[in-house]
Amino acid sequence: MTKEEFANLLNANKETEHIEFKKAETSFNFDSGRHSVCGYCVALANEKGGKLVLGVSDKIPREFIGTKAFSDADKLEKDIFNFWKRRVSVEEYFDDKKRALIINIPSRPIGEPLQFKGQYLMRVKDRLESMTPDQVKKIVNEAVTDYSSQIIKEASFENLSIEALKELRRLLQQSGRFQRNISELNDKQLLTDLRLIQDSKITIAALVLLGKEESVKQFLPYAETRFGYKLTENEIRNQDTEIYAAGYLLFYDKIWQKINSRNITLHIPHGMLLLDKKAFNEETIREAINNAIIHRDYSVTETNFVLQVQSKITIKSPGGFLEGVTAENIIDECKTRNKLIADVLYKCEFVEQFGSGVNLMVEKQLSLGKNLPNYDKTDQYHVILELDGTIKDIEFAKYVLRIADKKQKILNDQELIILHSIKDNKKIRANQITENLLELGLIEKIKFGKYMLSKQYYDYINRKGEYTRRRGLDKETNKRLILEHLKHYKKGFISDFIEALKGIPKPTINKYLSELKKDGKINLIGNPKISKGDNRAYWKLKSDTGSDTGKS
Repeated sequence: MTKEEFANLLNANKETEHIEFKKAETSFNFDSGRHSVCGYCVALANEKGGKLVLGVSDKIPREFIGTKAFSDADKLEKDIFNFWKRRVSVEEYFDDKKRALIINIPSRPIGEPLQFKGQYLMRVKDRLESMTPDQVKKIVNEAVTDYSSQIIKEASFENLSIEALKELRRLLQQSGRFQRNISELNDKQLLTDLRLIQDSKITIAALVLLGKEESVKQFLPYAETRFGYKLTENEIRNQDTEIYAAGYLLFYDKIWQKINSRNITLHIPHGMLLLDKKAFNEETIREAINNAIIHRDYSVTETNFVLQVQSKITIKSPGGFLEGVTAENIIDECKTRNKLIADVLYKCEFVEQFGSGVNLMVEKQLSLGKNLPNYDKTDQYHVILELDGTIKDIEFAKYVLRIADKKQKILNDQELIILHSIKDNKKIRANQITENLLELGLIEKIKFGKYMLSKQYYDYINRKGEYTRRRGLDKETNKRLILEHLKHYKKGFISDFIEALKGIPKPTINKYLSELKKDGKINLIGNPKISKGDNRAYWKLKSDTGSDTGKS
């Protein structure tokens, strides 16, 4: 391990990076009690792998103390294997006569929680605790390819709601995505063809979508969605509460109507008109709730929660992201925990296509100048989505509407993300989307890897000066500004030119100065290696040099 890699390790957040630090200055327990090397190996493996680092304090900022524990790293590897029957790799890092020991622990197998002396261990802050039965069950269920397709042996067709079955038929006929003549199928045959009934038994998916309220409470008591409304997040109690415990097809519209009853109207100026837009877009909210139904972990004894305040909706569902999905890549990664539920809702036209739900939410939020869907509070055991109903950038929202009118172009989620990033002055890699936006005249290329919104955007929002500043002046204009500065102030330091040409890198300014010197217009007075103090070098117009001497 290099010095830089070790420094990065010390700066890591152990909760997100799966790293545990221990001082262990002279020794550390190997296998006696859960808070030992072997105990931490099991706990970190249950978290899908990580590192146990000995010789570093756990407090932030972390201090490299050094450890004398386990002087023979090879022997430690063998001892862990003999105790645990799993291989780890052990690294030693030395610096300034101090030694750290880094034990690299692999992930447990999929669907197999690991034990230490009969306990399924996990980390809870600074301690190791036993997993709850739900947490163990969640790991075991990872091995099931589609949890929602499992049958409920004790349940029967009579546990399904006649009203929900009627709604299922109506939705399928309306969507046209089920390639059968529904009128020729009785209810049991329809559900069999949809795979909601398998081997004459109903599945978890059938109960989640079509179950009677009392049946869902009996067989899947936590497969419910709880709604709460508050005026502000600071209120302790909800002003309104509703529990939806029946099959989803019995309440999907009711929960939207509940949200929409308090959905405030936002006014967006558009030419001579005011466009009325709701704080919470119907498609966005329906998609977010669909996702919670499709992707939640039904083996966990927790419910879905939908909390509405005037300007934000939070949706919390049991079960963290699936392997490989993060808050950063959720737009691009498409994985489904309950494929059968997803398949039926697709056929009912609840979702446009698999994996497109987050994209739709992104498009609806950004097109109205709102914040992106926020998954930052998601943890290992819950997916938490926050949808902001406040328009943060009214001018951007107006501009997107104008593009739709003038260019006859409805921007998709990827285009909106890039436009939004460019507006916030972020670097964007050139790709086909940037080429399309350039062709549409919506962005301009300033230099390699750098774009800005086009002149028409700044004209439209009446910020022409900002366009000029962001676009920057051409080289010859910048060189003339340098000469003007020297004409007014007689001398100029590099710090003056950096301030005057704000946003232009220092190496570029030095290049301008070299070109002006080569053209015989300016001279450098003093030693160029001195950049501070009274003797620092400065530039003057050649005509003003006079008796000034110095290196030029």
